[in-house]
Amino acid sequence: MADIIYWIWMQHALGAGSIKTDKVLRQIGSPESLYRMTREQLAQSGIFAPGEIEKIKSVSLDGAKESLRLAKKYACAIVTPEDSNYPSGFRNIECMPCVLYVKGDLTGLNEELLLTLVGTRESTGYGENTARRLAFDLAAAGCVVVSGLAAGIDYACHEGALAVHGRTVGLLACGLDIDYPAASHDLKRRILDSGGALISEFAFGERAVRYHFNIRNRLLSGISSGVVVVQAPERSGALNTARHALEQNRDVFAVPGEIFDVSMAGCNRLIRDGGKIVMNVYSILEEYINRFPDKMDPKTIVAKIRGASGIKIVSPANIPRKIKHVSCHSESRKLSMLAQESESAAAEKLSEQELQSRGVSGWAAAVYEYLSTEPVDCDYLFAQTGLTAMETMAALTELELLELVNSLPGKRYTIR
Repeated sequence: MADIIYWIWMQHALGAGSIKTDKVLRQIGSPESLYRMTREQLAQSGIFAPGEIEKIKSVSLDGAKESLRLAKKYACAIVTPEDSNYPSGFRNIECMPCVLYVKGDLTGLNEELLLTLVGTRESTGYGENTARRLAFDLAAAGCVVVSGLAAGIDYACHEGALAVHGRTVGLLACGLDIDYPAASHDLKRRILDSGGALISEFAFGERAVRYHFNIRNRLLSGISSGVVVVQAPERSGALNTARHALEQNRDVFAVPGEIFDVSMAGCNRLIRDGGKIVMNVYSILEEYINRFPDKMDPKTIVAKIRGASGIKIVSPANIPRKIKHVSCHSESRKLSMLAQESESAAAEKLSEQELQSRGVSGWAAAVYEYLSTEPVDCDYLFAQTGLTAMETMAALTELELLELVNSLPGKRYTIR
């Protein structure tokens, strides 16, 4: 208990999100050692300005004791870096939080794949629907969905994860006793009832002021393996979270939008600057198949998502087919090539029943029909299937995750 008091005291003395925390732990060693230093020793450390030294010496342990009392009153845990449940992602970021006030359960969180989804409060129907669907699919696949509990996109992300009874974590920019956002009590209760958690770096009674969000955003990215920006204009806190993610060596994904939609301008810029484009949930999950083999099994992940959604996509029937002209030397040459492809496909390809048993979607089955051991590109596939380019890419990603196709240089594909 004594150690916790000194961690709380240090956060009060230095302030949430202070870069000085890292220097104290590297050079001085512990919060208690800092508390016991004299003014002269603090000055000699070279870490603090004169005004900071005065603040450190003016902060007593009384505030820390009051935080302990309030934590008991509000049924919150206080987690420090010495706690085994402290999120491991925070240990390798700048301005590591000294104290986390937690409602809910952090047990086992460090063994899970956490992904953060963020976006604007001024969301549109497109943004909210996309957020809900991505969060739903990620949670169905076994990921923990993290967001900021703000109105708009954040709210939709938590709702999407909860719809499939997934685990979701909310990181607040205020004390846990503050009703923010307004009327969020029901959502918070559902998060806790589903095994999730509410986490804040801010002491009880601290309200959600503007600069708190910038402090909180480094934790949204730091706790996760990657950040997905669902909807963001040019100026958005979500882009601030993405910048933190890049500095922390986390993955950054962005949902594309129409080029004249100002609410998506930030996402489009992220994609231009190197963020990975999100065409579907598999665009995200494919980055973690090898990193989390125990959590992301490619043989079952598609079936999990489709089973949870209950949506069975039927293979398109009686749709227009565009015929791609094959350049060759003669008609007999064309017939010979087509015959060879047909024989190869018949020898290697799975039957319709086998595809269904593996949970292959209608789109993916339609694409698989036109694949063989001879490499073909995406243009050929969406011309033959009648699917859009995005639907074709989604189908190919699904088939890759199911280990049914090989991806070759030049975006060409063959069956396995």
